[in-house]
Amino acid sequence: MKRLKSKSVLITGAARGIGRACALKFAQEGARLVLMDVHEEELADLVGEIGEEGGRALGLEGDVSKPEHQQAAIDLCLDSYGSVDILFCNAGINLPKKLTETSDAEIAHLFAVNVTSIMQAARYTLPIMQRQGGGVMLFTASKTGLVAQEDSPVYCASKGAVVLLAKALALDYAKENIRVNALCPGIIDTPMLQQFADNMPDPKGAMKSYSAAQPMGRLGTAEECADAALWLVSDESSFITGVALPVDGGFTAA
Repeated sequence: MKRLKSKSVLITGAARGIGRACALKFAQEGARLVLMDVHEEELADLVGEIGEEGGRALGLEGDVSKPEHQQAAIDLCLDSYGSVDILFCNAGINLPKKLTETSDAEIAHLFAVNVTSIMQAARYTLPIMQRQGGGVMLFTASKTGLVAQEDSPVYCASKGAVVLLAKALALDYAKENIRVNALCPGIIDTPMLQQFADNMPDPKGAMKSYSAAQPMGRLGTAEECADAALWLVSDESSFITGVALPVDGGFTAA
């Protein structure tokens, strides 16, 4: 039995990394997908790949920091499939700077993408899930929503906000059969990480140091995050809500 058979799922930040792995995994498990991302060509490739494998997915180019794009994605899911069973807010950006090096515009943009966009998507989707009699929300936070790291105070603050938003919504809507959880990836081998390393003086050395810093001695994969995400949005975790689940190879255990 496919774990997401006939479930209507909206994923933001779907074209790359964890979002892409989740889209492929969810499609294999029978989900009907609406995939949103700013990267139009990669999004189209993903939608095509899912279709070739017998899955069902619609792509929508959009920027989560723009409320009208969020609303369009939710409307597309509802109009196309008749429900929004799962909302997976995965889109996010990084800001590896000390606070004194960060501009007001950078802070505003990061919070618009990482925090405000999730609040808006949840606010738009909650009435739909209430009418349906339930639903599931999953927000991608980070290990930095649980523990701090150097040179990323604004990013850490944004991911901490995502964790507490998930917990607060979980309490508010538990009696309405709406579950809300946060996924907290550690250092995962994704295009975002590689881009971050490429800006370092020694990119190869940086990637090696990321692996060495993990208790398990290696980076996580997007597919491992997708496995955890699938569990959190499926009925297998039906009594799990308000959880911030680390997928970090033990990083936050210390």
